[in-house]
Amino acid sequence: MSRNKNVDYTQYIHEFVDERGVQRFAVAERVNGQYSCPVDIHTFKLTGCGREFGSLKYLGGYLTRRQALRRARYLFGGK
Repeated sequence: MSRNKNVDYTQYIHEFVDERGVQRFAVAERVNGQYSCPVDIHTFKLTGCGREFGSLKYLGGYLTRRQALRRARYLFGGK
C-alpha cells in the first residue's frame, strides 16, 4: 500500500464524549452530514461490506488522539 505523505490524516479524527463522560476519538470521514469509515481487510472478509456508517460513538472509541491517528493512517492511507 502506497502512503501519500502529503495527506493530513487529522481530518479523519473526530473528538466526542461517550455516555460515561470520557473524551474519545473516532476515525471517520464525514460526507454529506454522515460519518463513514472503511473497514479493515479482516472485517471485509467476515462481512462483505467495505464501509461502516454510523454515529461517532458507534465508529469511535480510541482513548488517545495518537491511537486514532494511527488507525486513520491505516484505513485511509491507500487513497
